[in-house]
Amino acid sequence: MGANEAAQFRERCKDRWSSVLKVVSHVPRNASGGKTQEEKSTPMGRAGKLVILGRGEWKIGEEGKDPWAGAKAGRWLGESGGAVVRAGLRAWKASGVGEVEGRRVGVIAVGRGGSWPEWLRGMEAKDVAERWREKPPLWLLEELPNLPAAQLAVEIGARGPVETVRERKGVREDVEKRIRRWGMRGMEWVVSVRVTETGAAAEVWGWEKEK
Repeated sequence: MGANEAAQFRERCKDRWSSVLKVVSHVPRNASGGKTQEEKSTPMGRAGKLVILGRGEWKIGEEGKDPWAGAKAGRWLGESGGAVVRAGLRAWKASGVGEVEGRRVGVIAVGRGGSWPEWLRGMEAKDVAERWREKPPLWLLEELPNLPAAQLAVEIGARGPVETVRERKGVREDVEKRIRRWGMRGMEWVVSVRVTETGAAAEVWGWEKEK
């Protein structure tokens, strides 16, 4: 075998082994539950100072302009849960963020949620049934911890993380830590809502770009 033939033979072998060992990834960029190579190479963290872009409040029983008027969910979510949604909608409108990519928006709420109603304790079945009739349809759904925050996310088109934490000492600091952590995951805006004695108060957080 001549030198030229030997060189050609080595090249053919090299090409053949390359084709055998080649790994092709077919994972789509936006596949749920997984990370892609593009995500690993792209920095997701938000740089800049964390700032409040807008605030909103809703008091139970107020007769002001309802930002959630006519919504079917408002009929069964209850006063407290409805206040969370309405306060969040007001804050979102006040922020001026507008139409954005939903995956860049998260929602976090602070409230009681998830506890069994006190008025049921120690009652007999007939008494429970009687009191049950006084409640709005499907009122029990409001007792699910994350439902009001999830409904707010639906209303503003948020597709990022949605969480609800209990009211406790130091909860505001905890919420800010979570917002910063979400920022490292690519969230550009976070709506934070807190249940109050009179209704709910909300803030929209974002990042002020460094100059």
